[in-house]
Amino acid sequence: MMDGNVNTASMGEMNDQAGLEALVADLGSGNVIDAELLEGCSVEAHELDEMGPEEAAQVAAHCFATLFGQTVESAQGSEADADAGRWAGTLDGFGFVISRDDLGDLVLDFSGPAS
Repeated sequence: MMDGNVNTASMGEMNDQAGLEALVADLGSGNVIDAELLEGCSVEAHELDEMGPEEAAQVAAHCFATLFGQTVESAQGSEADADAGRWAGTLDGFGFVISRDDLGDLVLDFSGPAS
């Protein structure tokens, strides 16, 4: 006999996830990390150039929450190359890359979750 209580996301949760994915696709790239975006972050602006993967994940999670109003449950940094100006990782399945642009600013880009 099959139990009707299968572990699946409710319709509201699926719509919320789809809405978040659409929001990230629309607004998730080209975000300059400035003092306003970093306000309240555990990593301070003067620490950005020397951050490791964990700090990069903290910065990305803070920015994600600020930009999209979504608390991050799982943040993982996978790459940190301060010399190249590139940091990367994942936040609740969404990818993030922090890179230094031609003007010297750090720019944060998010990508949708891997399928």
